[in-house]
Amino acid sequence: MTPHGSSRRDRWLLPYADFVTLLFAVFVLMYAMEKAHAKQSAVPVPAQAAAPALPQPPAPPPAVQNPLLDDVRASLEAESQEGLLTVSADLRGVTIALNDRALFKPGEAGIPASAEASFDTISRVLSGYPNRILLEGHTDSVPIHNAHFQSNWELSTARSMAVMKLLERRGGMPSSRFSIGGSADNSPVSVDGTEPGRARNRRVEIVVLEDAPERPRADSSPE
Repeated sequence: MTPHGSSRRDRWLLPYADFVTLLFAVFVLMYAMEKAHAKQSAVPVPAQAAAPALPQPPAPPPAVQNPLLDDVRASLEAESQEGLLTVSADLRGVTIALNDRALFKPGEAGIPASAEASFDTISRVLSGYPNRILLEGHTDSVPIHNAHFQSNWELSTARSMAVMKLLERRGGMPSSRFSIGGSADNSPVSVDGTEPGRARNRRVEIVVLEDAPERPRADSSPE
């Protein structure tokens, strides 16, 4: 075989070498791309900062239970709807405000027989509690001067006395539980310049005093 014939047979080696080189380059390129992708995947992604928690409003305080107030309101619901009285509570205790117009004639302190039945329910409720009771009469600012009373002070106090006597007589409540007061027109609950306002100011309040048990009677027997 001549050298010239040998070169013809070996001509395929050149394109084969080029193909192998190209194939190697492709594999190197693919390997490099894979390594770059793996490196990107390994980079940690910063976590999104959590939104700050909004302050929660304070919980409302638990409702204060007042068994006496609930009892009085439930027992006197009919009288309240008829407009004979209103029931409320304040720092002094539970107050039953008696409607002056339903109980007394103008300028008088006598309670008509038609209104006495309401006191049966009132005394029955109050008899179940040991608290002392303040009876306080109130008038409007219109001056009074008649054969029975010289001032609104006298009238307001006399009406408190009338309520106490009725609670004693109808409900058997002892007088030792009561304190009597009269404020005339010095403690208004409404504007006194109109008749509706004056009517609201004319009232007798039965105040069941908070945390004030009945005082024991003094022993007057000789030692």
